[in-house]
Amino acid sequence: MDATTLHSIGELSRRTGLPVRTIRFYSDAGVVAPTTRSPAGYRLYDTDALLRLELLRTLRELGMDLATVRRVLDRELSVAEVAAAHADALDVRIRVLHLRRSVLRTVARGGSSQTPSRPRWP
Repeated sequence: MDATTLHSIGELSRRTGLPVRTIRFYSDAGVVAPTTRSPAGYRLYDTDALLRLELLRTLRELGMDLATVRRVLDRELSVAEVAAAHADALDVRIRVLHLRRSVLRTVARGGSSQTPSRPRWP
């Protein structure tokens, strides 16, 4: 595959595992622009677009929102910066989950089968 190879949306879909409609959405949104169009008007993409789609798919699988992915693809943010921010966010989420688990285990060990009484409203 050389730099002048052009790919249809179907070919990009087969190579990246992304549905055609998702690639079309990313294309319409300007995240991965077609390189050119065929004489019949079909979008054609170069190897850079293929690589961009593969990175986009990976970042989305890691839970990054499309706005952040766009900033990475446009080189406004580095993958390292985004990865560090997401790791910090996961640390917070993990701490919250540990706390919830501790509370649930404490309640479960209490063995109370009674339901809490409802507050009485005046």
